[in-house]
Amino acid sequence: MILVVGCSKTGNRSLADKSEGSIEDYEMQSVNAVEQARPTIMVIPSDILMKRYGALKTQKINGVNTNIYDYNKYLLANNDNKALLSVITENFVDQNYPVQDFEQTLKQLRNNEILDEADGIGKDTKTILLTTAQPDLIIELDYAARMNMRGNMNSTYSYTLNVIDPYTNNVIATSTQSDLKGDNVLDALSKPMKNNLAKINHDIVKSFSEISERGRNITVRINIAKDCPFNLDNRSITGKTYADWIVDYVKTHTVKGAYKLERNTAKELYFVNCRIKLLNDDNTQYGVYDWARDMSDSLYKNLGVESTNKAQGLGEVVITINGLK
Repeated sequence: MILVVGCSKTGNRSLADKSEGSIEDYEMQSVNAVEQARPTIMVIPSDILMKRYGALKTQKINGVNTNIYDYNKYLLANNDNKALLSVITENFVDQNYPVQDFEQTLKQLRNNEILDEADGIGKDTKTILLTTAQPDLIIELDYAARMNMRGNMNSTYSYTLNVIDPYTNNVIATSTQSDLKGDNVLDALSKPMKNNLAKINHDIVKSFSEISERGRNITVRINIAKDCPFNLDNRSITGKTYADWIVDYVKTHTVKGAYKLERNTAKELYFVNCRIKLLNDDNTQYGVYDWARDMSDSLYKNLGVESTNKAQGLGEVVITINGLK
């Protein structure tokens, strides 16, 4: 079973206890945000494992090779696939982490959703999965069995767990072991994985503490629609060019003005390493969608500009400017 885990404690101490600061501490030395901004964790099979079960295929959509993930096929292939994912999530249950059943989310996803994306932009099933659940971190499981010299299946197995920040695709923790023996894959892998999850828990706390202190790392791309009557280097009603206004907005709406402008043309601005806050002023969650919505609202209110958020993943903002209202 694929599950979403909402993290609240690691061992006998909460993330807030282990954190060394917060976004507010980082900017104004005030309160701790980690206690409110706890990470959620989603456990999924790796792409390599999905391919082994024939549950990952490539299809051309709008001329682009797109991965089609059949998670239900993987889950139904054998009982061990569900059980191994449960072994991982049970670790978080044992540590008093709240756990939510994720199979219901999978049932909401259909491959034909890829074809229904606005403006013909297709998202692969994994992207839809992640944007639906919006986990802070994902744990990807891969395992394999090795054949003996006589060609029969030997009870020797290996596994790899990668903890990934889905916003940046950075691997923040890894656990791997090989030459594990048991009567079956579940018997061989369960205990070794449990023994190594303590280190993974530590790395998760450390990584998310850093995110909470310095902000979520995202990319921001602002482009001009084909039929838009102006370019970014034209002057807006504020007297500034649209490009200058956008740069100023990004500068003032990132944690300590953290961003890097990588591309600046008349049709597009592209920012990387943008750090955004995790919490609103009332300590409710604040994410990429909220940031994109706030920028679109500001474009409309301050410049009279209509825009559309066309983000393709958890860690990116893609706003297309359509024209004046």
